[in-house]
Amino acid sequence: MSAPPRTVDRTRNKPAVVSVYAAVAGVVYASGSVMGGWLTVTYSAAILGLLIVCAFVAIVSGHLGRRRAKKHGAEGRWLSLAAIVVGWLCILYAVLVDLLLLGMVAGLAVLFG
Repeated sequence: MSAPPRTVDRTRNKPAVVSVYAAVAGVVYASGSVMGGWLTVTYSAAILGLLIVCAFVAIVSGHLGRRRAKKHGAEGRWLSLAAIVVGWLCILYAVLVDLLLLGMVAGLAVLFG
C-alpha cells in the first residue's frame, strides 16, 4: 500500500484575496470603463470616491494579509504587497485628477468671472 500524497497545510489568507479584489476594482474605476460617454463627467465625483474607498480597502487589507502571511506562513504575501502598491497609486491618481478638475473649475471661474 502506498501512502496518500501529502499536502502542505497552508492557511487561506482572506485579507490578501480581498486586497487584490479591491485593487482590481480601483483600477477599473480609475480606467473609466465603469461608465462611458457623458455619464463619466456627471458622476466623476462618485467614481473618484469609489476609487479612494477601493484603494483604502486594498491598502488596509493588504497590510493585514502581509502580516497574516508572515505570522502564520500563509500564501499571498506578494499579492498583498502588489495590492498595497496599486492602492497607493490609485490614491495618487485620484488626487491628481481632483487637482486637475479643481484647476479647470478655477480657470473657468477666472475666465467667465
